[in-house]
Amino acid sequence: MEHISETNMVTLSETKKFLQAILDGIKDQILVVDRDYRIREVNELLIKRVGKPKHKLIGEYCYQLLHNLNRPCYIPNHPCPVQETLKTGKISEVLHTHFNRREVSYYRVISYPIFNDQGVVTHVIEMARDVTRWKKAGEQMYNIQKLASLGKLAAGISHELNNPMAIILGFADLFLEKVKPGSKEYEMLKAIERQGLNCKRIIESFLSLASYQDTAEHSTDVNASLDSVFSVIEKIFITRNITIDMDLAEDLPKVRGNPGHLQQVFMNLITNAINAIDEEEGGVLTISTRLDETGDRINIRFEDTGHGIRKEDRAKIFDPFFTTRKTGEGTGLGLSVCHGIVIKYGGEITFETISEEEDRERKGTTFIVSLPIPSEND
Repeated sequence: MEHISETNMVTLSETKKFLQAILDGIKDQILVVDRDYRIREVNELLIKRVGKPKHKLIGEYCYQLLHNLNRPCYIPNHPCPVQETLKTGKISEVLHTHFNRREVSYYRVISYPIFNDQGVVTHVIEMARDVTRWKKAGEQMYNIQKLASLGKLAAGISHELNNPMAIILGFADLFLEKVKPGSKEYEMLKAIERQGLNCKRIIESFLSLASYQDTAEHSTDVNASLDSVFSVIEKIFITRNITIDMDLAEDLPKVRGNPGHLQQVFMNLITNAINAIDEEEGGVLTISTRLDETGDRINIRFEDTGHGIRKEDRAKIFDPFFTTRKTGEGTGLGLSVCHGIVIKYGGEITFETISEEEDRERKGTTFIVSLPIPSEND
């Protein structure tokens, strides 16, 4: 009997090691909880995430360990699959979004029930997988497809509007030559001309979503382009109580891009930063240029101390027509146009932000434009 018992013990030990190896080999974070939400088993990936030894995890409440709560999870827009499985006895699946200061991550979480002989759920297996790269890649593809479709529509509408707008501006110019400057009629015609030119600029913004009339690629001096933009709007910084800090690296190589298009990008990002800074409180806008550590790109950073971008708006800021400004203060095309221009030249535009709701002392947004340096074959 003792020999059989020892054999069974060895078998059980080997089986336990084998099952633990299976758990540790699965590239998901796994934990097993009982009906009281106490952790009964974990795998190596979850141990690494939590940063505590296994013996300190077993017996802990999952809601305390993972979410620092004193009762089972109840977080708006963050449903608990374990609760659902305990309640229904069915598999439950959710997508959780986690915010860690400036970083956003996504986890696909699935819970599976474990039944006893009477068909009652006694334990739940929770498996969580980091799907951040997949989620962001999918969103990027969706946005590209959406922009492409919108671009085709915008191009068609814009071309149809260009002709009548050209006629309106042409007749306004013709009548201006026949009317005495300073007269009431002259001022009315000048108002028509101004609004016609505004419409023309909006039409050009629509067209830039789909294509650019000038398809030739140029090499652009980034620092010179920034200086040109700054010379146009430098007085705004004084009136808005904003300090500008230009930190431009010297002897930078030129980047791929049309100077006019890139100045449009820089102008949009600077004016957005100005609008993000409270007029009474004032703030700082820091613009810097650096050669990327790879040596084949230039990074241009626009760092403001404004109110930051709220969590719920961050995934939409490059969407056409999305704006946080009041009605009539913006079309919502600025950042989507910037994104289209930068992508056209093989670049990338990203951002980092902390909203004032998250941390008032550290609030602000940084946009980073990364542009490639033309190769000898370009």
